[in-house]
Amino acid sequence: EGHFNRIIARRDEMMLPATLDVRNIPGQGTTVDVPIGDNTDEEFSSTAEATANDRDTPTIDNVAMTLEKFTKRVPLTNELMQDEASRLMSFIEDYVARGQAKTHNGLFVTEVVANGTQLTTFNGTDAIAAGELEDIAHDDDIGFYLDDSNSVSWVMRNSTLGQIKSISSEDRFYGDVTQSEGPLGYPVALSNKVDPLGTANNPILFGNFNFVGRRESPSMTVLRDPYSDADAGIVNLHYYFRTVYKVLQSEAVGYGTNA
Repeated sequence: EGHFNRIIARRDEMMLPATLDVRNIPGQGTTVDVPIGDNTDEEFSSTAEATANDRDTPTIDNVAMTLEKFTKRVPLTNELMQDEASRLMSFIEDYVARGQAKTHNGLFVTEVVANGTQLTTFNGTDAIAAGELEDIAHDDDIGFYLDDSNSVSWVMRNSTLGQIKSISSEDRFYGDVTQSEGPLGYPVALSNKVDPLGTANNPILFGNFNFVGRRESPSMTVLRDPYSDADAGIVNLHYYFRTVYKVLQSEAVGYGTNA
C-alpha cells in the first residue's frame, strides 16, 4: 500500500511560561530561596517637635523554590527504527516537546491557583456575566501590576473565551475580542490545564505573570540507551528535566471562581 512519509501530529497547547514572560530564577542546587518584599504599610509617621523619629524597617520574606524531577521513557525496537519511513524520530521530538509543555502548564496553573489571589467569585455556577471580568481587572491591588503588556494576560480555555464572547444584553459586551486583543484590552493565553466553567471551578487566571518565578535545572536532557534492553532488541530514549514554579507576589496574579 502507498504510505505517506510523515506522521500527522495532533496540535496541543504551547508552553505558557514562554508566552507569559514568567520570571526565570537562576541558582545552584536543589533549593533556592528567593527574597521578596512583604510590606503592607510603608507610610511615614507624623512626628511632633523634639520627639524621637518613628522606627521602621522593611519586611523581607523568602520563597523556597525546590526543583522537582520529571521523566519520560520511550522504548523503540530495532526493527521499528530500521523499517519505518514516516520520520518517526522527528515525530517523537515533537511528541516529547508537547508533553513537556503540558507538564509545565499544569504546574504553572496549579501554583497560580494555590498561591495567587482569589479576585472574584462569579455569580453563575457555569458562566460569567457582563461586568464580572471588570471585577478581576480592576481589583485594587492588582491594578499596580498592570503596566507591563508583555506579562499581563488572561489565561483560560477556548470554551471559556467563547462563553465570554457570547455575553449580551442590549449589545454584545465582549463579542469582538480576539486572543491577541482580549477582554478589556488584555491578550488571552489558552490552556486546557485551566478549569472549565463549572461549580467551584477556577476558569480564569489573570495578572502580571512576571511575578511568578520558574526554575529549570537541568532543562530537557536526553539519554539514548541501546544497552539496557539490548537482549530484547530495544533502544530506550530517556528524557528528564527538573523544574518548579512559585508565585513571588500573590497580589500580582489571581483567578476568578464559579459559584
